[in-house]
Amino acid sequence: MYNPQKLHRIAYAGSVVKGIKTMFFPAIIIFFNMREELFSGSINPWMLFSGIGILALVFIVFTGFDMLNIYRTRFWIENNKFIYKDGIFTRNEKELDIKRIQSIDFNEPFFHRIFGAVQLDILTPGDGIKIDTIKKSQGQEIQKMIYEEQQDIENEDITVNQGDSSPWPRETEPEAVPKTAAREFVTLKKMKTKELVLMAMTSGGLGVFAAIFFGVLNVVGGEILIENYFEYVSGLVRSIVFGIVISSLVFVIIGYIIGTIIIMVRNYDYTLKQSGDDLTVEYGLFSKKNKSVNINRVQNVIISDSLLRRLIGYYALSVSITSDSLESDQIDGKVQLLPFIKKKELYSIIGDIFPNYHMELPKRVVPFRAIRRYFQITLLIFITGTGVMAYFFHGETFMLYFYIGAAVILMLLIASGIYSAKNVGYAIYKDEINLMTASFFTRRHYAIKRDKIIDTTYRRNPFLHRADLGHIEVSTPGGIASSSAEIKFIGKHDIETIWTFIERGHDDETDFAESNQTVENQRIY
Repeated sequence: MYNPQKLHRIAYAGSVVKGIKTMFFPAIIIFFNMREELFSGSINPWMLFSGIGILALVFIVFTGFDMLNIYRTRFWIENNKFIYKDGIFTRNEKELDIKRIQSIDFNEPFFHRIFGAVQLDILTPGDGIKIDTIKKSQGQEIQKMIYEEQQDIENEDITVNQGDSSPWPRETEPEAVPKTAAREFVTLKKMKTKELVLMAMTSGGLGVFAAIFFGVLNVVGGEILIENYFEYVSGLVRSIVFGIVISSLVFVIIGYIIGTIIIMVRNYDYTLKQSGDDLTVEYGLFSKKNKSVNINRVQNVIISDSLLRRLIGYYALSVSITSDSLESDQIDGKVQLLPFIKKKELYSIIGDIFPNYHMELPKRVVPFRAIRRYFQITLLIFITGTGVMAYFFHGETFMLYFYIGAAVILMLLIASGIYSAKNVGYAIYKDEINLMTASFFTRRHYAIKRDKIIDTTYRRNPFLHRADLGHIEVSTPGGIASSSAEIKFIGKHDIETIWTFIERGHDDETDFAESNQTVENQRIY
């Protein structure tokens, strides 16, 4: 890998696909200008061939340039740097300091897997490189060599230089570990089939299906299909209202099943592995992905759950990493390590890979007077919308079903608000703060070290000021922007406690009453 390497030959096929995609917008413009002649059948051969010729020219130019760029692309490792060079007339060279590399991710789309190729993302806190198509063996070799280079750099950093003082009494030096043994990955958790099914069934499969389904309909224009579907079902049951209810129920059931299957395929064979300070996550049936995280570069640890998953005792584990690069799809910096795991197993694994984190369940701090604020605005908007519907469609047959549905949604909004208020809280332990946020029957538990926090924001309006309440948001580096946790509608004393801890570094045993540097005195609004 110290010699310049080329991309996989299948990358040229990718150029052809990109060229076809590039023709899409020119084809729309040509079709729009020729629509009258095409529909009337009066188009002449010269116009038709000129349109085809323009599309062919666009395809040849864009595909040709992309192929030349692929041919001239090189990448290699030199002097503790990963170097990537591309460009045709103007050569672009990007260097990444290996010591700063914190994530090496593989993506194996189905087409790439057929030819033993992968897409590679190499990320640092400030930049990144995306290599579209290389051999899988090349990717594994790059990952291995970067890990070895990082280990060598760390060993050089702790080497005692000539003239430095030595500790006394002398400590016994640990036995040298062979590089090959040190880089072996140990499986921490592999998701079982039963867990995969349960995860897919509780992961909002209907929402996944609906997003894909309506996205396709938006492209092809599915209004007629939907109308015909409802008319067909209504004709079978001989009732328009009952037909809409039945057809909607069938759509929900089928959508839920299909969405569940999609989630199972995406997360098939989900495995978490560890080697030293490096974690890797592998998953996927047709499109296989491999993501890596260095433990030392983790900015916060996140445990999330939903009400349904809590009832069956399952949670999810994620972490946030930093990267200002647009080369990766991890815009928010969040990497999911374990999407579905039992509570006992979860805390055991956290203790193994994050021993310096103290995952303490935050105490509930939302006062009784603030509970209504979690749902009152949403409730007001919903009641207003319901009133508008009642005004325009009063007396219609379907309004009875509408009122029943509105009553159910109303109760869900109130229950969700109360659930959020009963779960929001925080806990401070030495140099770490644990924050619990909640929204619509879901919770997120953030464990954040004080030295990782980059911003703290206190918000309140005149109404909250009068009630001695406010919101506080704690942010750490994460992705392009930041990873934030905000707890809402808590008392001023709790906000001052959090603020003082972050600003001055007090732990939970400090008497905050001794300080006069309160949020109020600092005029933070």
